[in-house]
Amino acid sequence: MLRNVIPGLRPVTWENANRQNEFVQCVISALGALGEEVDYPILCAVSGCAFRTSFPMPSSQPWNHGNYHVVHTPPIIDHTFRMVGYRVTHRVSGDYEADRRRIVESIDKGVPVVTLEGVINCADACVIAGYDDGGDVLLGYSPFMDIPEDHSEPHDVTGYFRKSGRHGGFFGGGSLGRILTIDGRIAKPDDAAVLAETLRLAARLIGEPCLVAGRHNGIAAHRAFAHALRSAAWDDHFEPYLNVMCNFKQYLDRQYAAGYLRLAGRGDLADLYTRIADIVDEMGHMIPQDFSVAHLFSSKRTLEPYCRAIEQVADLEEQARPLMA
Repeated sequence: MLRNVIPGLRPVTWENANRQNEFVQCVISALGALGEEVDYPILCAVSGCAFRTSFPMPSSQPWNHGNYHVVHTPPIIDHTFRMVGYRVTHRVSGDYEADRRRIVESIDKGVPVVTLEGVINCADACVIAGYDDGGDVLLGYSPFMDIPEDHSEPHDVTGYFRKSGRHGGFFGGGSLGRILTIDGRIAKPDDAAVLAETLRLAARLIGEPCLVAGRHNGIAAHRAFAHALRSAAWDDHFEPYLNVMCNFKQYLDRQYAAGYLRLAGRGDLADLYTRIADIVDEMGHMIPQDFSVAHLFSSKRTLEPYCRAIEQVADLEEQARPLMA
């Protein structure tokens, strides 16, 4: 076929300020097309996203506005689908024809595809719902699809984005871009198994200091983040401010850890994550997500309360990790 579209996918947006996880939204959108209804708060928790933190090492780059991207915590990817009873194949993008064929074949089966680090510039994840021109143009959803600086191509008549020339940037480099194809159902773990596997993953996401070369992980990432705000030099306030706003997406997900753990009967851990969620709420008021307080970045002193809040989250997760065994 030259064109094929799976209609009616759930949009992937930041319309709800508390639901900014692109990867989780894309998985929910893709599975919805298969008749699988998945609850955002639960998936955000059982995927492991509510326990992740990533931050670049200075030798890699001083600021990375994609710290929250799921490719920096790769164990989450397969785990997420397994927890809801699906098998996924995870491929590094690279060869254009091979990538095109995989996407087209999946769409022709009526199964959406999730891409990481593309297809839209800056996106953590996109859900691909169709193609045109034999797969040279991809159609789908991303929160960045309406931002002209990131995507100026007119949308499709379906409302999906249209993306041609997709092998530019990270997605064509073969180092970061990923294509996730959903291969079918598997036995879904029962609630006890989901809890046990998720806690094992959470302990790793919190405790391992490095999951990907060049990046701090977990507790080490919290402390590196606070250290960067205290010690890094900058002339332009925009870079560190944007970094803080992007990093906050990781912290925002902690609220879903608290809710899930309470529901799963782990009140001990839920109490700790409720305290973390309260700290995160304070962080959101200290440095709002609205580009209104760039002046705070003119002084290290004004950033100190935010740094202490980050360290409080780290301290509480150090208490939580032994309880996850």
